[in-house]
Amino acid sequence: MSYDSKIQSAQKVIEDHNENADSPVNFDDFLKKMRDLGGSSDGALKAISWEDLQECGVPKIMARRLTHLFRQDSDDEKTKSVYVSDRKAKSMSIRELLERYNPQDVKNAIGERLKKISEGKPCIVFLEDGRVNVDASEDQISALQQGFEPVNNININGKPHRIFKVGVPIDVYADANPLSNRPLRPGGICSDTGRSWEKVSQIVRQLIYIANHITMELVLSASNDSVHGIMDLAIGENAEQVFRQRYPNASIYYDEHEKLGDLPKLKIKLSGEGYEKSNKSNNPFGQNTSF
Repeated sequence: MSYDSKIQSAQKVIEDHNENADSPVNFDDFLKKMRDLGGSSDGALKAISWEDLQECGVPKIMARRLTHLFRQDSDDEKTKSVYVSDRKAKSMSIRELLERYNPQDVKNAIGERLKKISEGKPCIVFLEDGRVNVDASEDQISALQQGFEPVNNININGKPHRIFKVGVPIDVYADANPLSNRPLRPGGICSDTGRSWEKVSQIVRQLIYIANHITMELVLSASNDSVHGIMDLAIGENAEQVFRQRYPNASIYYDEHEKLGDLPKLKIKLSGEGYEKSNKSNNPFGQNTSF
């Protein structure tokens, strides 16, 4: 389990507890206290004790349950590839090489071997989730070895897929936080508040972004309290109507630009050809703030 998955699982444990408890636990308060203690990474979660979690406001039995949850291996540790030597790579089949291929880490025997076999020509096809499509990639390499010219795309189940050179990662995008315009973590988790935007509709996210970044009607305070307030409204009933009424200029902007087809996409590129990391503002919730 990843860090974000563990936090989401912990939230589910607390929510289940609150359904039958006389003294419910406030998840946001718990999360803040735990992070204040240093529980902001997967390694820290593994080191935390149930006594520490009790200090964060959860009952003893729940604290013991959460420590068991937090000490599970992360997804990265479970799927970490085993080192392959140059000699071993030379003896592996193309399929075995593709099964071990990691486009984010090609400076190893696997990447070098595949690059040599493909002569630097396009041969890697990806699945929708970013994993290598081993069958399609094996077919492309086989075609190259038979002397066929490389192609730039392939039709799979009626849908064109781009073919990549070894070492070029697939384009990966993340949803943008409408307030900070920074990438949301898996599950729509905001890295600053720990809360999820997953249940917030796209139109509400766009209205929030427009109000905060374009029409400048939505002004946040330096405290996270106002951020939580916006999120509470966003997941509430009639959220679209609430934000349209509260920020009329943003509502008008949305309707006008919807007709033009140029509404904010709220997507941020995480990797891919031509991707360059840019320096972001140190302010986690954008520029339109008041102090």
